[in-house]
Order: sequence, then C-alpha cells, then structure tokens
Amino acid sequence: MNALRSVYFFLLLPLIGLLISCEERPPLLAEQEQTTLDTSYVLLSPSFSGFTEPQDVMIGNDQLLYVADTKANRLVMLNRAGQLLSARTMIEPISLAQDSRLDLLVGGAIIAANGDTVGAIFRIHLVDASHHLDQAAIDTVWRELARPRRRFPGITVFGDNAYLAVRTGPDNSSFVDPDARVLDFNADDTFVSPVPAFNSTSGGSITNINRPTSIASFPGIKDFVLAQTMEGVAYGAVWMQFENTPDFVGWLLRFDPASLDDRGIDFIKAGRFARPEAVTIDERRRDVFIADADLDSVFKFNSRGRFKSESFGFVRSGGAMREPTGLAFFETTLYVCDAETGEVLRFR
Repeated sequence: MNALRSVYFFLLLPLIGLLISCEERPPLLAEQEQTTLDTSYVLLSPSFSGFTEPQDVMIGNDQLLYVADTKANRLVMLNRAGQLLSARTMIEPISLAQDSRLDLLVGGAIIAANGDTVGAIFRIHLVDASHHLDQAAIDTVWRELARPRRRFPGITVFGDNAYLAVRTGPDNSSFVDPDARVLDFNADDTFVSPVPAFNSTSGGSITNINRPTSIASFPGIKDFVLAQTMEGVAYGAVWMQFENTPDFVGWLLRFDPASLDDRGIDFIKAGRFARPEAVTIDERRRDVFIADADLDSVFKFNSRGRFKSESFGFVRSGGAMREPTGLAFFETTLYVCDAETGEVLRFR
C-alpha cells in the first residue's frame, strides 16, 4: 500500500523541481500526465469523524450532508459544518441519492423471513416528517429475495426523478440475469428494465461490467459515469451518453476504446485504476471525480475526458486519505468518505 501511495510524488515535481524516485512504482500510474499544477486541493480541518467503515457520502438537494455509516448500520444526516442533525438505524446502507422531492433513495439490506440478509432499495420521505430522518416514513421499493447476496452500491437520480440503481453480486454466469446490472426505475419506483447496454458480461466490450461500485449522473441530461473494480475487466470507469433519435433511444459509450477518434482519451486508458469505489460530478464544470480505494487516491477528469493534474492521493492529502469509498462535491468542496479511518474528509 505504501508503494502505491508513493506514486503521487510525481504530482509535486512542477512545484519543487525535485525528482523523487520509487523502485516499486507500479505501472498502473507510471504514465499519468505530468502537467503543471495550477490548482490543488487543501485538506480542511476538522474532519467529520465517528463513523464505522462508511461507504458513501452525499450532499443532497436540501444542501445537507448524508453518510451511509455502513458497519454501524445507520444513516446519518449532518449540516455542512459537521453537526449531527438526525440518524436512523438501517441494515448495511451503502449508497445514497436524493430526488427533487427531497426523498432519499438508499441502497441497503433487509432481513427476510427465512433469516437471510437481502439487498434492497429504500425510499425515505423526509418532507412529510419535517426533515426528521429518524421519524420519516420509509418504503422498500425493491428487494432481491431470490438472490440474497446481491447489493446496490450506487444510485443516481435524473431531473425527472427517474433513477438508475447499480446492482452487484458474486454470480455473473447467467447471460439472462447476471448479478451485475444497471436497473432503470421511473419516478414512481416502477422497475422499467435493465439498461440494455449492460445486459451481458461476456465478451470484451467496455460495457461488460463485472463488479460495479458506484454511479453518478450529469445535471440536466441523462449521461452518467459508472465505476467498477478492475477484477476481470480492463476499464474501471464507463462513461455513458444518452441518445434519443428516431432510430435509437438509450445509452451509448461517450468514449469508446474501439473508436479511432477516441484513441488517446485519458478517461479510457486501460488499467488506469485499481479499485474505483466512488464517482461524483462537479455540476458546474462537469468535471468527474473517481475515488480509488486501493490507490488511496482521487482522480479528476474534465468534461472531455482529459486527466486533470489536481488529482491527488495519500502524499498530497498529508496522509489523511487511506481508503476512499465515497465522494460528494458541492460548490468548491470535495467530500471524501474514508472507510479505513471512519471519517469524512473535506478538500477545498
């Protein structure tokens, strides 16, 4: 792990003019851009602590901070100063989203009648409870009773309150219904269909997802970025663009490694990541942030898929960031959920 962290010393070269070598530098990041650092993120103090292996963090449309405190089996609501406002007991919450009605969508689990812990999606009605999370009504909108090992590590909501939920699990042998899917729901929680672009896990396509971990969409459109671990795949992130034409309605690759026009695009460089666990989007600039839990790092790309030099890791965070598993961005602040330290770190 320390060897992996050390690769980020190359980002300091333009500032200090000093070559820092590392004999064990892995090839994964050895070819990253070495551009001039005109922007960097500064760690703010204090961090927000007291969590147990949290998996997700979100700034909601209500501008409040939510944390999926996974191993503590609770969902936490804070203000942006880190003050605890409310909390709710939930089994293994791992993903968060909020629609324009200020309802929370949560990927978590339930205990089935046979005693199995089963993956599920919940809707929490905050407005009706005057934003008291612990008192709000909760609906279970989807559950995986037949496949108890499936989970929902990512949810993203579009402008019309329709949403996508990323599903994962250990069994992707079925061509018809593998565990790894992206499920499409309308605003009323009615299941529409799996996203067709991700129907298969066989072959060599970049859309053949294996272990999806997170998803985030762009404001005003239905484009999204999906992250997945690198187990059995070459690409840890997939950028999908929504098309609506007389001939086709659905999602296609924004950048395709098979396209001559897209060769050289930083975003689709094979083997760039190790274990991408989270993705979030700067709604104003359309920059994409991806957290890699194995590399203790946050990668940043602009809207054209170009790697940005303000990406940072263990060294540039002062050793604060160890296992980033959740990301949120609001105004100029990046919130990083760290499973190892049990903290939400803030970088501005």
